[in-house]
Amino acid sequence: MFALAARSFNQASETFIRQHARGIAPGNTAFVTYDATPEPPLDGPVLADLGRRPRRLGAGGSEMSRTTLPVGLLHAGRTRHAARFFRDTGTEVAMGEFGVFACKLLDAARRSDVRYFVHFHGWDASRVLSDPKVLRLYDDLWARAQGFFAPSRFIADKLIAVGCPADRIAVTPCGVDPDAFPMSARVPGRCIMVGRMVDKKAPLVSIRAFARVADKHPDARLDVIGDGPRLAECKAEVAGMDLPEGRILFHGVQPHDTVRRMMSEASIFLQHSVTTPDGNTEGLPVSVLEAMSAGLCVVSTRHSGIPEAVIDSESGLLVDEHDTEAMAQVLDHALADPAMCAGLGDAAAARVRASFTIDHAIETLRDRMGLTGL
Repeated sequence: MFALAARSFNQASETFIRQHARGIAPGNTAFVTYDATPEPPLDGPVLADLGRRPRRLGAGGSEMSRTTLPVGLLHAGRTRHAARFFRDTGTEVAMGEFGVFACKLLDAARRSDVRYFVHFHGWDASRVLSDPKVLRLYDDLWARAQGFFAPSRFIADKLIAVGCPADRIAVTPCGVDPDAFPMSARVPGRCIMVGRMVDKKAPLVSIRAFARVADKHPDARLDVIGDGPRLAECKAEVAGMDLPEGRILFHGVQPHDTVRRMMSEASIFLQHSVTTPDGNTEGLPVSVLEAMSAGLCVVSTRHSGIPEAVIDSESGLLVDEHDTEAMAQVLDHALADPAMCAGLGDAAAARVRASFTIDHAIETLRDRMGLTGL
């Protein structure tokens, strides 16, 4: 039995975790999570609500409140509970998603003789590396876990720099199902953004770049899909722009089917990923790979693992981080030349199929964890 451990299986933006849940060991996977009720239900045994402290009676017999543990190890009782779950399900190999959460299961894996692997993704290999407490926890991971995965060479190198053994880490971009994102009709002028409205995606930069050139391209339209702490700020900025109504539309969080449908009409994908002041970075955004798979012209930044997938002027267009003017110029060029966009999109789709599919990722994970016979 294989076990997959993640803080949550319910996050709409973490499609890669659900890919791993479905694809690594179908029908032979147990799940460990902080979620009280994973939705949709997972196909296998589930240890849920892991972050809860064991309930006990307080003064006067009242029950103590549930709490979710901060960065650090699990409460000893929950560690014993997780170890028992591993033993009861016959788990031999487990993988923790995100380094900070994965630290919590290390002792449970050791107690139950489980071979333990850790998949890093982005913030867990960037922003938190300035925290001495996290680095001490990671030192324990490097010493005791059997192997590690990173979504890009950029992230792998950051982990190696803080002690991860170079011979035990593999680069495994999360990958996409190319058949789920057929080639777009590439309606000229149709642009799209997909992702959380957070600092490391700098949504205002993309919106401002579009607004700077929109007057030159009357048919240009930008659809923005996603929610997050920067959404209100983005909406307020657009409300103050001198743009005709409907040129920039906010759709909020949408189901994956809706994202696919809207990508199937777009011609240009915008994402201005940046390193935030506290050091937070992307890994290799799945949304970028999905857009490439659909044959969109990706306009993005030289950030983290993005240049490992998007080759500038070959399979997309890249600018430096925080350079609004450069992004506006590149977008202007792309909007003015649909044939160039189509050519870059064709090359992007071919690149995804050659190197960035979910099948590639799953094969690497299974091989490195010794699950080929499961």
